[in-house]
Amino acid sequence: MQYEARKFNLPSLDGISDESVKQHIGLYEGYVKNFNAIASKLVEYAADTEKNAHALSELIRRKSFEFDGMRLHEYYFEQFEDKPTALNPDSALGRAMSAEYKTYFQEYFKAIGNMRGPGWAILYWDPVGKQFQAGFVGEQHHGHFVTLPIVLAMDVWEHCFILDYGAAGKGKYLDAFFKNLNWGVVERRFDAVAK
Repeated sequence: MQYEARKFNLPSLDGISDESVKQHIGLYEGYVKNFNAIASKLVEYAADTEKNAHALSELIRRKSFEFDGMRLHEYYFEQFEDKPTALNPDSALGRAMSAEYKTYFQEYFKAIGNMRGPGWAILYWDPVGKQFQAGFVGEQHHGHFVTLPIVLAMDVWEHCFILDYGAAGKGKYLDAFFKNLNWGVVERRFDAVAK
């Protein structure tokens, strides 16, 4: 199966330029293209695994990087669709976040996103432990909480902010991320996994 890049209904964002979004969408489309190319080559190289052992191992290692880049960007852009909305404190997500994080969630999540290095700040829900797990995923394929559904995904690679704010502008980007977030999307994700 070949994946196709999704189209997103994105408004102009406050603090994240249209050009930055355009470039970022192009990177996302590259992940889709690269994943499809790797998947095709794996089939071709599997015809002679002994002869192609080294190429196969490198492609297999790269496959999760491309797939995770594709999928995490789909979570990311979906969160900006339509228009920004505030977190509803009476929603299931709002109540769960208040119980676990009190009033400090955004500061905590920004601190995760502000760590050095390329990657993602991701909020997961653990349906077994009935609690959130927040973490930093290096690049986009190291450090995931295995099997846990993603509730919120914040891309913190340099390409997210360097065009608008320069190399030292990550903090301003993190503020803009939350300013533009459609919490309704995040609430629906949580409703789907917190049953």
